[in-house]
Amino acid sequence: MQTDQLTKTEENIFLDILHEWADIPTLDLLLENWTKHRDRILSMMNIKHKVSLLLLNVSSLNRYLVDVFNLIDSTSPPIVILNGTHHFFNYNVFSMRGSNMLGGVLIAVHKSIRSQRVVKFDNLPNLIVLEVGSNSDIFQLITCYSSPLEPIHFDIFDRLLLRNPNSIFAGDFNVKHSSWSISMENQKGRALSNWLSSSQIHSSLEIMNKFIPTSTRSNATIDLIIASSHMSSISFSILPTIGNDYQSVLWHPSFKMSSIHHRYPIRRTRWNLFEIFLTVTATYWQSFAASMSYSAEFFALYKRFLSLCISRLTTIAFPKTIKPSLPQHIITMINQKCHYLKFFRQTRHPYFAIVLRDMTKVYGWYIEWNNQTTSSKSSFDNTLMPEQLCSYT
Repeated sequence: MQTDQLTKTEENIFLDILHEWADIPTLDLLLENWTKHRDRILSMMNIKHKVSLLLLNVSSLNRYLVDVFNLIDSTSPPIVILNGTHHFFNYNVFSMRGSNMLGGVLIAVHKSIRSQRVVKFDNLPNLIVLEVGSNSDIFQLITCYSSPLEPIHFDIFDRLLLRNPNSIFAGDFNVKHSSWSISMENQKGRALSNWLSSSQIHSSLEIMNKFIPTSTRSNATIDLIIASSHMSSISFSILPTIGNDYQSVLWHPSFKMSSIHHRYPIRRTRWNLFEIFLTVTATYWQSFAASMSYSAEFFALYKRFLSLCISRLTTIAFPKTIKPSLPQHIITMINQKCHYLKFFRQTRHPYFAIVLRDMTKVYGWYIEWNNQTTSSKSSFDNTLMPEQLCSYT
C-alpha cells in the first residue's frame, strides 16, 4: 500500500475507516452506519438559511450601476428587487418594461434558489410575478411599480392571492397613509388601506416597513414590502442612498429556505483513500464472492458497499468567503469610466468622447476575458455581456 503520500488528515480518516472495518462485528451493521453517514452528508448539502430581500428604487440603472454593484456586494442579499429601471452574475434576472420613463421593474434571485416566472402574468407592464423556492418552501414574489397618476390594480392582486396566499408584494406603490407613513395621505394610500381591510385574506397581509421613510425628499414611506403575517419580521434595515432620491430596504423574513447564497457547501471525496481501502479489502470480497458463487445478490451487495464507501470518505466544507460578483479591477475601471462620463456630460469636450470610446473597447475585452475565466472555474454563470456593461456606464 502506498500510504506515504497521505496528509495527516487523510491518515486519520483512513485509520478511522480501517477501525470501523475491523471492529464492527457484521457487514450489515457497518453498511447501516455508513448509510447514516451518507444521509448526514446529503442533509448538509441541503442546509437551510434565512433569506433577505433588498428593495431599491434605483431611478436609473444606467446612472447608478456601480453603486448597485457595490451595495449588493456589501449586503449579499439572495433576492434583489429594483424599481425604476430604464441589467448582473450569480443571479437569475427577471425584468419587465415600464409604462413611463420612471417605470420598469427587475428582480434578481440567486441561482441557488429555484425561481420561475408565472406565465399568466408575464405581459403586464411594471409587474413581475415569480414562484420562488421548492416543495414546502414555495412562495409567490410580486414586484410592482405604480405611478402617482395610475390606480393600483387590486383585481390583479386578488387573483395573485387566490393563486397562492403565501405571497410577498414589494415595490414603489406611491401610496401615503397614516397607517404606515409619516406624511399627508393621498387617494392611492386610502385605496390600499381599504383593500387591506376589505376581506379576511387581505387582513392577513402586513406592511413590514411601516413609518420608515424611503424617500430622501420627505418623510413619506411609499416603497413598501407587504407580506403574509406568518412571514412577519421586524428585522430590516434602511440603507443609505446610493445617490438618487431613495433609500433601499433590506428585509429578513421569518422563514428559512434551501439556499447556498450565504455559504457554499463544497463536497470532497477522498478518492485516493477509496482506492487504498479497496485494495485492503479486496481479499475479503474475493472470498465472499466465491462463497456466494458470484450471484446477483453478491453484486447487489458489493454495489451498495461501493456506494456507501464513497459516501463514508466524503466530507462537506463551508468556505467563509465567496467570490465577489465582479473582480475589483473591473469595478475600478467602471468607476474610472463613470468619472470621465461625468466630465463629458458637463463639458461635451471631444477629448472625453475619445477617452470614453477607447475605454469601452478595453472594458469589452476585460469583460469577455472575465466571463471566460469565471465560466471555466465556477459552477455558477457569472456571464456579463461586454456591450451590456459598457452601455450601463
